[in-house]
Formats: sequence, C-alpha cells, structure tokens
Amino acid sequence: AERRARGEPLTRAEIGVLLAYSKLVLFSDLVESGVPDEPHFEADLLGYFPDRMAGKYEAEIRGHRLRREIIATELANDAVNRGGSTFVSRLQDLTGCAPADVVAAYAVVRDGFDLPALYSEVDALDNRVTGAMQIAFYQRIRRLVLAGTGWQLKNGGGAPVAQRVAALRAARKVLEPALPELMPAFMQERTSERTASFTAAGAPPDLAQRLATLGIAEIVPDIAMLAEQAGAGLEKSAAAFLAVTEAFRIGRIEEAARSIQPTDYYEGLALARATDMIGAARRGIAAAALGTAPDRGDSVAIWLDAGGNRANRTRERLQALTEGGEISVAKLTVAAGLMADLAGQ
Repeated sequence: AERRARGEPLTRAEIGVLLAYSKLVLFSDLVESGVPDEPHFEADLLGYFPDRMAGKYEAEIRGHRLRREIIATELANDAVNRGGSTFVSRLQDLTGCAPADVVAAYAVVRDGFDLPALYSEVDALDNRVTGAMQIAFYQRIRRLVLAGTGWQLKNGGGAPVAQRVAALRAARKVLEPALPELMPAFMQERTSERTASFTAAGAPPDLAQRLATLGIAEIVPDIAMLAEQAGAGLEKSAAAFLAVTEAFRIGRIEEAARSIQPTDYYEGLALARATDMIGAARRGIAAAALGTAPDRGDSVAIWLDAGGNRANRTRERLQALTEGGEISVAKLTVAAGLMADLAGQ
C-alpha cells in the first residue's frame, strides 16, 4: 500500500520471486488433482525431455515414476509464464473454480488455438521489431488466454481436455475462414488497421494478420455454443451472432471496455462480470432470433421487429452509452443489465 501511494512498482527481482512461488504452489495443487492423469498431457510429458531421448525412450518416459510430477511442473511453469503470477488466483476469484480446473481450461485454450506455434513466431522477432512492440504482441495473445480460459471455466463443462481441444479446433476450422466476410464493417476496419500497423512495425504479413484477428478468435467458442443451443450450423449461427453484435453496438462496447483501467482489483472483477453478462445476453438474443426464423438469413432483423419499441429503446440507450464520452465500469454494468433484460424478455 505504501509503494502504491508512492507510485513505486515491484522490482524485476521481486516479480521473479513471486513467479517462482506461484509455480511452486500451483505445482502442489496440480499434483493433488487428477489433471496430470489426463492422456492429453502426454505431449507435455514427452516435451520435457530432449527430442532424441523422447523418440528413443518413449515407452520408458510414459512409465516414468515421476510422470505426474513432470507433467505438473510443465503445466505450472507454462500457465504462470504465459498468464502471470496472478493468472490462476484471478480466475479463481472470477469463477470459484479450483486451480487445477484453471490450468485444464488454460490448456484447452493453449492447444485449441495452437498458441505454442504463435508464441514461437513472436519469439522469432527478437531484434527484428522493437521490444515494446514485441511485448504488445505477447499482450494480445495473453488477452486471448485470459478471455478464453475464463470462458472455458464458465461454459466448457467437465469434458476431458482432449475432447474440448478437438471441439475448439473443429469450430475454428469452419469459422476462421468465414468470419472475415461476416464481420460488421466496424470490426473489419479495426482488423485491417491493426494488420497494417503490425506489418509496418516489422511483423511478417501472415503473423500480423493472425495477431490482428485474435480479438475475433475470442468469439469462436461463443458461436460454437450458440450453434449447439440453437441446433443451427456454425456459419448461420455466426451470421446471427454478428448481426446481434452490430445491432446493439457490442463490438464498440467491447472495444471501449478494453481501454478501461480498473482502479482496484474488485473493479477489475466487476468489469469482467459485466463483460460476461453482455456475452451471455448476446448468445441468448441470437438463439432466440434463430429460433424465430431458423431458415431466414435475416432472423435477427425479424426478431428485432417483433421486439418493437422495447428492442428499439434498448438499442438507443446502448448507442447513447457508447457515444456519451468515455465508457466506465458503471456504464458497462448498465449496458450489461439492458442486454440481459432484453435477452430474458
């Protein structure tokens, strides 16, 4: 508290100590859980050893007496390195889940979005882009890690990690080629601007585009969940989901929300809670629209017309919130309430 009052942050050495203790505590939590026993993590086990050793002694490694401890070490190191020393505790506070559940959800995001390959590409930019820009690239990936892990904890269910990874990869395979054409103009413009900015900073074009679209990648699990709830195809569900996004200016609300700097830890939790409510309301409205006119491409427009004055008033109030100066946690909470009320009508 005294340091905060003086504006003095932790030193690098102190942060290093916190990271080390975070890993040690998380390791213990993982060893006591069933996570190291999931078959999906055999890749982490083999990855602990040099490639030649893993290839020659694969059977012996799989039967290693410290197999569980090695997997727990690898997972704890990876989760803390990528998420930070408060990553697990923050998500525990947001969701009430156990540390092992947080790590399992993180692994779904890591492998479902093929993040190790993306991290390697950013690593390769050493001395090719500025340090500040490289850190900004890592931060974009970290945002997906935080958002995606939180989503998995709240919506992913108790299925095995391998099953959830396969489902996420299958949804990405269908949606990622289709989403650029389905996105509202606002989202397309922002994505193009970011791609151009990252390329100008020195990132290869393919990497720049992938980094620029990570914000869109966050909605893939939402769309897949919507498709399952509504009994509709992924592309049709994506079209409805994005139509709701545009109709209620949710893309602009989310963009503004990311710029909010919470004044304390609990305001950060309130911000995350309001964002979750908006996401759930968006899915609910899209599902209702698909249920009203499942065979129509303009199902959201039909649903809005049926909603009459109430839907129009909600849209007007959301527009006023996004255009009435800087957005705050209080404004975002009001927006979440408006959306939730309309979704539950």
